[in-house]
Amino acid sequence: MEMKYAGFQKTVASAYLLLILAALPLYMRDGFYMLADAKYLFFRSVSVIFLLLWLSGAAVSGIYRWRHRGHPPGEDGRERSGTWGRLSGTDCFAICFALFSVLSYLFSAYKDTALTGFSGWYMGLLTQLFLVGGYFLVSRWHEREKMVSGIVWISVTAVCLLGLLNRMGYDPLGTYEGMDWWEWNRRNLLSTVGNINWYCGYLVVAVPLLLYCFWAGEGWKRIPAGAAAFVGTAAIVLQGSASGVVALGAMYAVLLFASLKEMRSLLRFLEVVLLLPLFSFLAWLTRMDLILPYDMEEIVESIFTPWWGILLWLLAVGAVALRLIEGRTGRNYLEDGRMLKAVSVLAAALGIGAVLVFAGCQISDEVWRFFGGFSFLRFDSGWGSGRGAVWTAAWKGFWRSGFTGCLYGVGPDCFARYFYEQESFALQAPISWEEGAIYANAHNEWLNMLVNQGILGAAAYLGFFLSAFARFWKRREGNPRMTAGMMAVAAYGANQFFSFGQVVATPFVFLVIAVCERECRRTDREKERLHG
Repeated sequence: MEMKYAGFQKTVASAYLLLILAALPLYMRDGFYMLADAKYLFFRSVSVIFLLLWLSGAAVSGIYRWRHRGHPPGEDGRERSGTWGRLSGTDCFAICFALFSVLSYLFSAYKDTALTGFSGWYMGLLTQLFLVGGYFLVSRWHEREKMVSGIVWISVTAVCLLGLLNRMGYDPLGTYEGMDWWEWNRRNLLSTVGNINWYCGYLVVAVPLLLYCFWAGEGWKRIPAGAAAFVGTAAIVLQGSASGVVALGAMYAVLLFASLKEMRSLLRFLEVVLLLPLFSFLAWLTRMDLILPYDMEEIVESIFTPWWGILLWLLAVGAVALRLIEGRTGRNYLEDGRMLKAVSVLAAALGIGAVLVFAGCQISDEVWRFFGGFSFLRFDSGWGSGRGAVWTAAWKGFWRSGFTGCLYGVGPDCFARYFYEQESFALQAPISWEEGAIYANAHNEWLNMLVNQGILGAAAYLGFFLSAFARFWKRREGNPRMTAGMMAVAAYGANQFFSFGQVVATPFVFLVIAVCERECRRTDREKERLHG
């Protein structure tokens, strides 16, 4: 009975993983029309069905164990104990986030919105609970399956390739039928995800998986893995949201640190980074004709320049040199960890320097001019396409929400309800947006969570991601798969500083963390068995 139960739960976990990671991003009910609603209904339906199946299986198993109490647990009992074991820090933060989401809903004055979320976004209480439920289902029952990994890889590659083709003027799915090239929708809706901000949010979680496969792959598999990683990199460059470039930098940073213990890994890192100048140089060389958002056309000349050829040449020479050194000496010059420490110190110094420069530019005009007088160095209402004004208003509105509002928030996904009804939000959406568009969130997920679910909910949410990253970092040397999880978490965190959660990207990152958590538990269990 217990073996059948375990097999059933593993099947449920694998099917759920496939539907959310592979099917949901590709799912379109009627092209781009009401696409957010279609995605949410798909996510909600799949989550309800599979979480109920999981809980039903758990209930049947519980009844069976109660009726056979007193019998020796046997092999299946040990498997069950290993499946749940002790709660990790990430587990605890996930539980706290679910609890505080419920409390935020109960204390909200906008329960009609807080339950399902603001129209078109649907990040309300139900979605928050589905995120946590999906995390525990997969983190406890998912098993490594090449078929599942392969299907997810194909899906991610397809979504990236479609977006790239759309930017080049091709429409394989016919989703732009009836649209002229100058229309807002033609320039700002991509692939099967839609709005470029939604698409960017998806890419920053999905592309790390493609880059990891290229970095860690072996033999002939590196050829398709490299092609997919190239497409994913190109998709991020062309999608249209500047936060995607920041997220790409976060991916590279994590991968660099993960590669500084072995010459072979560092060589692979150079090969991954080489994909960016390779695409940009080829785009300049071929004079690639693209359909881009209007605000992106202004900087396209700085994106595609012959200077990328120099960087491409330098990286290629570095890769060849490393390969020759590794092949001739067979020595691992990175084994002592000095390079890792040096790069860590340099990264810390650069980070502190960047903070000091940014702070100095706010205080002194002379400092600002000394560093070029760039607009992004001076925080004001127009900073970040109007984010400066939105963040300032959101921060002030948060403190005016009262003790209960500060502690529990105004309700899951109730940002727009609170600010437009209570705060008389007077900010107008940028003219580059669709007519009649409003700010449904703070365009900073961490600040948005603070407003919606208060200090408790935001702390639990942030703690979930930080604890997951730390947990994966500690186990990265024993399990290289942790690198993919760290890249996804870091890129998501960087992107969401300028963006928002939604029902494609956020479930994706929760499940990536769940898969890595399952790997952590498996690794820990094997260590316990080895040590007695």
